[in-house]
Amino acid sequence: MLCLKKVNLLILLALNVAFSACSKSKKNKQTCFLSEHYSHFPYAINQPAYTYILDNTLHEISGLSYVKENKLLCVNDEQGYVFEYDTQQKKISRRIKFAKKGDFEGVEWVGNDCVVLRSDGRLYFLGDIDNIVSESKKVKTGLGPKNNTEGLAYDISTHSLLIACKGLAYPDSTYPDKRAIYRYSIADSKLIQKPIILIDQGELEIILNLDANTKFSNKLLKGLAPSKGNLIFQPSGLAIHPISKNIYVIGSVGKLLLVLSPQGELLAVNKLKSKIFMQPEGICFAPDGTLFVSTEGKLSQAKIYQFKYKPILND
Repeated sequence: MLCLKKVNLLILLALNVAFSACSKSKKNKQTCFLSEHYSHFPYAINQPAYTYILDNTLHEISGLSYVKENKLLCVNDEQGYVFEYDTQQKKISRRIKFAKKGDFEGVEWVGNDCVVLRSDGRLYFLGDIDNIVSESKKVKTGLGPKNNTEGLAYDISTHSLLIACKGLAYPDSTYPDKRAIYRYSIADSKLIQKPIILIDQGELEIILNLDANTKFSNKLLKGLAPSKGNLIFQPSGLAIHPISKNIYVIGSVGKLLLVLSPQGELLAVNKLKSKIFMQPEGICFAPDGTLFVSTEGKLSQAKIYQFKYKPILND
Protein backbone atom coordinates (compact mmCIF):
# COMPACT_ATOMS: atom_id res chain seq x y z
CA MET A 1 0.00 0.00 0.00
CA LEU A 2 2.87 2.33 0.83
CA CYS A 3 4.55 1.65 -2.52
CA LEU A 4 1.25 2.32 -4.33
CA LYS A 5 0.92 5.69 -2.56
CA LYS A 6 4.45 6.63 -3.59
CA VAL A 7 3.74 5.74 -7.24
CA ASN A 8 0.52 7.78 -7.21
CA LEU A 9 2.37 10.72 -5.68
CA LEU A 10 5.05 10.60 -8.38
CA ILE A 11 2.38 10.53 -11.11
CA LEU A 12 0.62 13.53 -9.60
CA LEU A 13 3.89 15.46 -9.33
CA ALA A 14 4.73 14.70 -12.98
CA LEU A 15 1.30 15.88 -14.15
CA ASN A 16 1.63 19.02 -12.05
CA VAL A 17 4.96 19.90 -13.71
CA ALA A 18 3.66 19.18 -17.20
CA PHE A 19 0.59 21.39 -16.90
CA SER A 20 1.72 24.06 -14.43
CA ALA A 21 1.71 26.74 -17.14
CA CYS A 22 -2.06 26.40 -17.56
CA SER A 23 -3.06 25.81 -13.96
CA LYS A 24 -5.74 27.57 -11.95
CA SER A 25 -4.89 30.49 -9.72
CA LYS A 26 -5.43 30.60 -5.96
CA LYS A 27 -8.90 31.98 -6.61
CA ASN A 28 -9.65 28.90 -8.76
CA LYS A 29 -9.74 30.89 -11.98
CA GLN A 30 -8.32 29.49 -15.19
CA THR A 31 -5.40 31.54 -16.54
CA CYS A 32 -4.73 29.63 -19.79
CA PHE A 33 -7.15 28.27 -22.38
CA LEU A 34 -6.04 25.77 -25.02
CA SER A 35 -7.56 24.81 -28.35
CA GLU A 36 -8.51 21.19 -28.91
CA HIS A 37 -5.64 21.18 -31.46
CA TYR A 38 -3.02 22.36 -28.95
CA SER A 39 -2.18 20.17 -25.97
CA HIS A 40 0.35 22.18 -23.98
CA PHE A 41 1.44 25.79 -23.46
CA PRO A 42 5.22 25.58 -22.88
CA TYR A 43 5.78 28.53 -20.52
CA ALA A 44 4.82 29.35 -16.93
CA ILE A 45 3.93 32.81 -18.17
CA ASN A 46 3.08 34.33 -14.78
CA GLN A 47 6.18 32.85 -13.14
CA PRO A 48 9.33 34.36 -14.72
CA ALA A 49 12.51 32.33 -14.33
CA TYR A 50 14.54 35.54 -14.18
CA THR A 51 13.84 39.28 -14.05
CA TYR A 52 16.09 42.04 -15.39
CA ILE A 53 15.48 45.43 -13.78
CA LEU A 54 16.04 48.27 -16.27
CA ASP A 55 17.28 51.78 -15.53
CA ASN A 56 15.31 54.93 -16.38
CA THR A 57 16.74 55.09 -19.90
CA LEU A 58 14.42 52.21 -20.80
CA HIS A 59 11.56 53.20 -18.53
CA GLU A 60 9.22 53.23 -21.55
CA ILE A 61 10.64 50.19 -23.33
CA SER A 62 8.35 49.40 -26.25
CA GLY A 63 10.13 46.83 -28.42
CA LEU A 64 12.43 43.84 -27.96
CA SER A 65 14.48 41.56 -30.21
CA TYR A 66 17.03 38.78 -29.70
CA VAL A 67 20.43 39.29 -31.37
CA LYS A 68 22.74 36.63 -29.93
CA GLU A 69 23.64 35.08 -26.61
CA ASN A 70 23.37 37.68 -23.81
CA LYS A 71 22.37 40.43 -26.26
CA LEU A 72 18.89 41.93 -26.78
CA LEU A 73 17.86 44.98 -28.79
CA CYS A 74 15.37 47.46 -27.30
CA VAL A 75 13.61 50.62 -28.40
CA ASN A 76 12.06 53.23 -26.16
CA ASP A 77 8.96 55.32 -26.80
CA GLU A 78 9.76 58.78 -28.15
CA GLN A 79 13.51 58.23 -28.56
CA GLY A 80 15.26 57.60 -31.88
CA TYR A 81 17.76 55.18 -30.38
CA VAL A 82 18.27 51.43 -30.53
CA PHE A 83 19.67 50.11 -27.26
CA GLU A 84 21.69 46.94 -26.93
CA TYR A 85 21.05 45.28 -23.56
CA ASP A 86 23.55 42.80 -22.12
CA THR A 87 21.70 40.19 -20.05
CA GLN A 88 24.95 38.91 -18.53
CA GLN A 89 26.14 42.33 -17.35
CA LYS A 90 22.51 43.41 -16.73
CA LYS A 91 22.95 46.81 -18.34
CA ILE A 92 22.81 48.74 -21.61
CA SER A 93 26.02 47.95 -23.47
CA ARG A 94 25.58 50.52 -26.23
CA ARG A 95 23.08 52.79 -27.97
CA ILE A 96 22.70 53.67 -31.64
CA LYS A 97 21.07 56.92 -32.81
CA PHE A 98 18.97 56.35 -35.97
CA ALA A 99 16.30 59.09 -36.03
CA LYS A 100 14.82 62.12 -34.33
CA LYS A 101 12.16 61.67 -31.67
CA GLY A 102 9.10 59.63 -32.64
CA ASP A 103 6.69 56.98 -31.39
CA PHE A 104 8.83 53.87 -31.95
CA GLU A 105 7.10 50.61 -31.04
CA GLY A 106 9.02 47.66 -32.46
CA VAL A 107 12.54 46.51 -33.23
CA GLU A 108 13.70 43.39 -35.05
CA TRP A 109 17.01 41.76 -35.89
CA VAL A 110 16.93 40.62 -39.52
CA GLY A 111 19.99 38.57 -40.42
CA ASN A 112 22.70 41.06 -39.55
CA ASP A 113 20.51 44.12 -39.91
CA CYS A 114 18.22 46.07 -37.59
CA VAL A 115 14.69 47.29 -38.42
CA VAL A 116 12.56 49.64 -36.29
CA LEU A 117 8.79 50.17 -36.53
CA ARG A 118 7.06 53.48 -35.85
CA SER A 119 3.41 53.67 -34.78
CA ASP A 120 2.39 55.38 -38.05
CA GLY A 121 3.44 52.30 -40.05
CA ARG A 122 6.86 53.51 -41.15
CA LEU A 123 9.87 51.22 -41.05
CA TYR A 124 13.48 52.28 -40.42
CA PHE A 125 16.11 50.02 -41.95
CA LEU A 126 19.36 50.62 -40.09
CA GLY A 127 21.56 48.04 -41.77
CA ASP A 128 24.32 46.34 -39.82
CA ILE A 129 24.47 48.28 -36.55
CA ASP A 130 28.10 47.22 -36.10
CA ASN A 131 29.04 49.12 -39.25
CA ILE A 132 26.63 52.06 -39.53
CA VAL A 133 28.15 54.86 -41.60
CA SER A 134 25.01 56.72 -42.70
CA GLU A 135 21.48 57.52 -41.58
CA SER A 136 18.79 54.87 -41.61
CA LYS A 137 16.48 54.30 -44.59
CA LYS A 138 12.85 55.24 -43.87
CA VAL A 139 10.10 53.35 -45.71
CA LYS A 140 6.34 53.93 -45.89
CA THR A 141 4.41 50.66 -45.70
CA GLY A 142 0.93 51.94 -46.55
CA LEU A 143 -0.27 51.51 -42.98
CA GLY A 144 -0.90 54.73 -41.07
CA PRO A 145 -1.56 56.35 -37.69
CA LYS A 146 -5.13 55.00 -37.51
CA ASN A 147 -3.76 51.47 -37.76
CA ASN A 148 -1.41 52.24 -34.83
CA THR A 149 1.28 49.68 -35.69
CA GLU A 150 2.97 48.29 -32.57
CA GLY A 151 4.20 44.73 -33.16
CA LEU A 152 7.10 43.67 -35.39
CA ALA A 153 8.47 40.18 -36.08
CA TYR A 154 10.79 38.66 -38.66
CA ASP A 155 9.63 35.58 -40.58
CA ILE A 156 12.82 33.93 -41.79
CA SER A 157 10.90 31.39 -43.91
CA THR A 158 9.57 34.11 -46.22
CA HIS A 159 12.17 36.84 -45.55
CA SER A 160 9.36 39.14 -44.51
CA LEU A 161 8.22 41.23 -41.56
CA LEU A 162 4.96 40.71 -39.69
CA ILE A 163 3.34 43.93 -38.45
CA ALA A 164 0.57 43.93 -35.84
CA CYS A 165 -1.95 46.76 -35.67
CA LYS A 166 -3.19 48.00 -32.33
CA GLY A 167 -5.80 50.19 -34.01
CA LEU A 168 -7.85 49.75 -37.20
CA ALA A 169 -7.40 46.41 -38.91
CA TYR A 170 -7.70 48.05 -42.33
CA PRO A 171 -7.10 51.55 -43.73
CA ASP A 172 -10.85 52.16 -43.38
CA SER A 173 -13.36 50.79 -40.86
CA THR A 174 -13.48 47.30 -42.40
CA TYR A 175 -13.18 44.53 -39.78
CA PRO A 176 -14.20 46.82 -36.85
CA ASP A 177 -14.12 44.06 -34.20
CA LYS A 178 -10.85 42.52 -35.31
CA ARG A 179 -7.11 43.15 -34.90
CA ALA A 180 -4.85 42.63 -37.90
CA ILE A 181 -1.41 41.27 -38.68
CA TYR A 182 0.12 42.22 -42.05
CA ARG A 183 3.08 40.87 -43.98
CA TYR A 184 5.73 43.16 -45.47
CA SER A 185 8.00 41.59 -48.10
CA ILE A 186 11.59 42.76 -47.60
CA ALA A 187 12.70 41.50 -51.02
CA ASP A 188 9.87 43.34 -52.83
CA SER A 189 9.76 46.33 -50.42
CA LYS A 190 6.02 45.90 -50.42
CA LEU A 191 3.16 45.36 -47.99
CA ILE A 192 0.66 42.59 -48.74
CA GLN A 193 -2.48 44.71 -49.01
CA LYS A 194 -4.83 42.52 -46.98
CA PRO A 195 -4.17 41.22 -43.45
CA ILE A 196 -2.72 37.71 -43.35
CA ILE A 197 -4.26 37.16 -39.89
CA LEU A 198 -7.32 38.66 -38.23
CA ILE A 199 -7.80 38.29 -34.47
CA ASP A 200 -11.47 38.25 -33.56
CA GLN A 201 -12.19 39.98 -30.25
CA GLY A 202 -15.60 38.33 -30.05
CA GLU A 203 -13.94 34.92 -30.28
CA LEU A 204 -11.56 35.84 -27.45
CA GLU A 205 -14.47 37.01 -25.34
CA ILE A 206 -16.31 33.73 -25.82
CA ILE A 207 -13.19 31.70 -24.99
CA LEU A 208 -12.54 33.60 -21.77
CA ASN A 209 -16.09 32.97 -20.63
CA LEU A 210 -15.84 29.21 -21.12
CA ASP A 211 -16.00 26.80 -18.24
CA ALA A 212 -12.55 26.50 -16.64
CA ASN A 213 -12.30 22.78 -17.45
CA THR A 214 -13.27 23.08 -21.11
CA LYS A 215 -10.91 23.39 -24.05
CA PHE A 216 -12.19 25.70 -26.77
CA SER A 217 -12.99 24.50 -30.26
CA ASN A 218 -12.50 26.79 -33.24
CA LYS A 219 -15.28 24.91 -35.06
CA LEU A 220 -17.75 25.48 -32.24
CA LEU A 221 -16.84 29.14 -31.92
CA LYS A 222 -17.16 29.84 -35.62
CA GLY A 223 -20.28 31.84 -36.35
CA LEU A 224 -20.95 32.85 -32.75
CA ALA A 225 -21.61 36.56 -32.36
CA PRO A 226 -19.41 38.66 -30.05
CA SER A 227 -21.09 40.06 -26.96
CA LYS A 228 -20.85 43.73 -27.92
CA GLY A 229 -17.21 44.42 -27.16
CA ASN A 230 -16.89 43.85 -23.43
CA LEU A 231 -13.31 42.73 -24.05
CA ILE A 232 -10.73 45.01 -25.64
CA PHE A 233 -7.54 43.38 -26.94
CA GLN A 234 -4.89 45.49 -28.65
CA PRO A 235 -1.65 43.86 -29.83
CA SER A 236 1.49 45.56 -28.56
CA GLY A 237 4.10 43.00 -29.65
CA LEU A 238 4.56 39.77 -31.55
CA ALA A 239 7.26 37.17 -32.22
CA ILE A 240 7.61 33.88 -34.11
CA HIS A 241 8.63 30.88 -32.02
CA PRO A 242 11.94 29.52 -33.41
CA ILE A 243 10.96 25.85 -32.91
CA SER A 244 7.18 25.52 -33.29
CA LYS A 245 6.93 28.49 -35.74
CA ASN A 246 3.76 29.55 -33.94
CA ILE A 247 3.08 33.28 -33.64
CA TYR A 248 2.92 34.79 -30.14
CA VAL A 249 0.95 38.04 -29.81
CA ILE A 250 1.01 40.04 -26.58
CA GLY A 251 -1.39 42.81 -25.67
CA SER A 252 -0.92 45.42 -22.99
CA VAL A 253 -4.54 46.48 -23.45
CA GLY A 254 -6.48 43.34 -22.57
CA LYS A 255 -3.52 41.77 -20.69
CA LEU A 256 -3.41 38.65 -22.88
CA LEU A 257 -0.80 36.51 -24.61
CA LEU A 258 -2.14 34.64 -27.64
CA VAL A 259 -0.61 31.77 -29.59
CA LEU A 260 -1.53 31.46 -33.27
CA SER A 261 -0.52 28.80 -35.77
CA PRO A 262 1.47 29.96 -38.83
CA GLN A 263 -1.87 29.85 -40.70
CA GLY A 264 -3.52 32.09 -38.09
CA GLU A 265 -5.53 29.50 -36.14
CA LEU A 266 -5.97 30.53 -32.50
CA LEU A 267 -4.26 27.89 -30.33
CA ALA A 268 -3.99 29.39 -26.84
CA VAL A 269 -5.15 32.37 -24.80
CA ASN A 270 -3.22 33.32 -21.66
CA LYS A 271 -4.32 35.82 -19.05
CA LEU A 272 -1.43 37.98 -17.81
CA LYS A 273 -1.23 39.13 -14.21
CA SER A 274 -1.35 42.92 -14.04
CA LYS A 275 0.97 43.11 -11.04
CA ILE A 276 3.69 41.39 -13.13
CA PHE A 277 2.90 42.77 -16.58
CA MET A 278 2.09 46.42 -15.92
CA GLN A 279 2.44 47.33 -19.61
CA PRO A 280 3.88 44.47 -21.71
CA GLU A 281 4.98 45.68 -25.14
CA GLY A 282 8.06 43.70 -26.19
CA ILE A 283 8.43 39.98 -26.89
CA CYS A 284 11.13 37.82 -28.49
CA PHE A 285 12.70 34.35 -28.40
CA ALA A 286 16.19 32.91 -28.21
CA PRO A 287 16.93 30.07 -30.68
CA ASP A 288 16.44 27.46 -27.93
CA GLY A 289 12.92 28.71 -27.22
CA THR A 290 13.74 30.87 -24.20
CA LEU A 291 11.11 33.61 -24.06
CA PHE A 292 11.72 37.27 -23.18
CA VAL A 293 8.94 39.78 -22.45
CA SER A 294 9.48 43.45 -21.60
CA THR A 295 7.09 45.67 -19.67
CA GLU A 296 7.16 49.44 -19.27
CA GLY A 297 7.81 50.93 -15.86
CA LYS A 298 4.59 52.79 -15.14
CA LEU A 299 4.74 53.29 -11.35
CA SER A 300 7.89 51.20 -10.90
CA GLN A 301 11.00 50.30 -12.93
CA ALA A 302 10.72 48.72 -16.35
CA LYS A 303 11.62 45.04 -16.58
CA ILE A 304 12.53 42.24 -18.96
CA TYR A 305 11.26 38.82 -17.91
CA GLN A 306 12.89 35.57 -18.99
CA PHE A 307 10.93 32.31 -19.24
CA LYS A 308 12.21 28.77 -19.68
CA TYR A 309 10.91 26.75 -22.60
CA LYS A 310 9.18 23.56 -21.39
CA PRO A 311 7.98 21.48 -24.34
CA ILE A 312 6.37 18.07 -23.98
CA LEU A 313 8.71 15.53 -25.56
CA ASN A 314 7.34 13.57 -28.51
CA ASP A 315 4.27 15.83 -28.64
